[in-house]
Amino acid sequence: MDVYEQLREHLDKHATGAPDSPEIMEILSTLFTPEEAEVASFTPFRPRPAARVAEKAGIAEREAKERLESLADKGLVYAREKDGEWGYALLPIMPGIFEFPYMKGVRDEKLVRLGGLWNSYFATHMKGLSEMPVPFARVVAIQEEVENEPRVLTYEKVYQLIDDAKTVGLAHCACRTAFANCDGPLEACMLFDDTCTYLVDRGFARYISKDEMKKLLRDFDEMGLVHNVNNSQDKLQFICNCCSCCCGFLRGLVEFDAPNALATSGFLAKVDDDLCTGCAVCEDRCPVSAIEVVDDVAVVDLKRCIGCALCATGCDTDAVEMVRREEVPETPGSMPELGVEVLKSRGKLEEFLEEIK
Repeated sequence: MDVYEQLREHLDKHATGAPDSPEIMEILSTLFTPEEAEVASFTPFRPRPAARVAEKAGIAEREAKERLESLADKGLVYAREKDGEWGYALLPIMPGIFEFPYMKGVRDEKLVRLGGLWNSYFATHMKGLSEMPVPFARVVAIQEEVENEPRVLTYEKVYQLIDDAKTVGLAHCACRTAFANCDGPLEACMLFDDTCTYLVDRGFARYISKDEMKKLLRDFDEMGLVHNVNNSQDKLQFICNCCSCCCGFLRGLVEFDAPNALATSGFLAKVDDDLCTGCAVCEDRCPVSAIEVVDDVAVVDLKRCIGCALCATGCDTDAVEMVRREEVPETPGSMPELGVEVLKSRGKLEEFLEEIK
């Protein structure tokens, strides 16, 4: 079997998948040398020692270690030290192999060419993500807009989640760096804990304070960016501050006919007709075209509303408030729980468990 097809099939065992297409094969052959693709094909999705990878790949441990370190420096393999031993895990297509190479903010000739390939591949990949029984990411509103709601849950309070993290950092947004469809802020991808440490250590990100991160969130909200996080209750892995022209998740909703690509927040926008002046700021700020001004009053299409609260934070007359949905999307307890549910639905759970041994 071709070494790149072998790698793609291995990546497709992950919950987020790697559906076949000419674009993904060219992407993999651009990012991985044949030797790196070979060792990556035997690298589990959970951190394991280089000796274990070498044994599976049938190569010397020193050789496996060199290739894994090269891949970790490229942002294609996750690396961590635990109890004095380094472990390596192959990153999935998303989040990982697409995003991390762009996080240094470099947009050289190779990454520009890859951006075009990724842009074409998104339509294929987003269709697969949309078929997942549970979306991989979910929308959160800026906390000021929901904290007075008596039924708001802990995992919906984004500031509290930031406070609960051990380590926080910031990197360049892969989507805006890769596609350059707008002039939105580039350094806007927020990272947490082990992933943050790995990316800072390898030069892809920088540490920031929690107060700085909260201020950036408010700044990004003012700019009209949507806050998307990993779809689990336990802890933050990322906060993406997204525009609908570049972000894969939002484009899945508005461009790729992938309605299940992103879970909504637990809130909906509600307009007070008496306070609304019909200024259309909320209509302009809505990333999914869920608001239209009719007869000088903003009208919300509740079926399209994702609960991002950009309409509320942009309203000068306080005419828009966020109210609890009658049916709040169920949020998995953790990302491993989400992954198990997805893999079961794809009939690949046993295969995945065998790979991570």
